[in-house]
Amino acid sequence: MKYKITKATNENTEEILKLYHSLIGKDGCTWALDYPSKEDIKKDIAKQALYIVLNKKEIIAVAAAGEDDELKEINCYSKEILNPCDLARIGVKEAYQNKGIAKFLIQYLETEGVKRGFDGIHFLVSKTNPHAKAVYDHLNYTCCGEIKLYEKERN
Repeated sequence: MKYKITKATNENTEEILKLYHSLIGKDGCTWALDYPSKEDIKKDIAKQALYIVLNKKEIIAVAAAGEDDELKEINCYSKEILNPCDLARIGVKEAYQNKGIAKFLIQYLETEGVKRGFDGIHFLVSKTNPHAKAVYDHLNYTCCGEIKLYEKERN
């Protein structure tokens, strides 16, 4: 693939927020103008946990991958994963969707997670997001359960 993956910087904040906002209302997207927020982006950047996919200088995809204390209370995850990397806020610009970019990014984050000492991945996905579910199914991820969180059902 001709795209480059790198960690996001503060200079990328507005472009990332614009990408996130461009996906609101699309098939299966549960985001709103208040989430993901500029504050979420800045926190992810500060934790060195926000990754971007570049096509030349254009940000075409983004994902957060790191520790997320909010998700620690969820008890349906595998007990075998002791130091999980939480995968969140994956977004691919509409013009670049269905081209394998999400899969490319997730596979990169899997490798990067091992380098950072994580022993598995946790993530939430809306049951109404067929595109995300298809990517995870294609990567042979296992559904460990279902919960209702943030007013949405997730698995």
